[in-house]
Amino acid sequence: MKTKWGSCNRATRHIWFNLELAKKHPGCLEYIVVHEMLHYLERGHGRRFVQLMDQHLPDWRARQAQLNSAPLAEEAWS
Repeated sequence: MKTKWGSCNRATRHIWFNLELAKKHPGCLEYIVVHEMLHYLERGHGRRFVQLMDQHLPDWRARQAQLNSAPLAEEAWS
């Protein structure tokens, strides 16, 4: 997975996580876990999904912003 932090397949009941999350703040990892698990309850990112995120992780917007402001991967330039 190179372009997403996580993915949920409701049909197979599998969730995948980008291994780069191991390098991020634990709060960001928690945000992605909650986000993907809520896709079992709501498929899209509409109003109900946002309500569920607000209910289960009230500060999710700040965590999302923190994660999205960081690069996908740490890069060492020589």
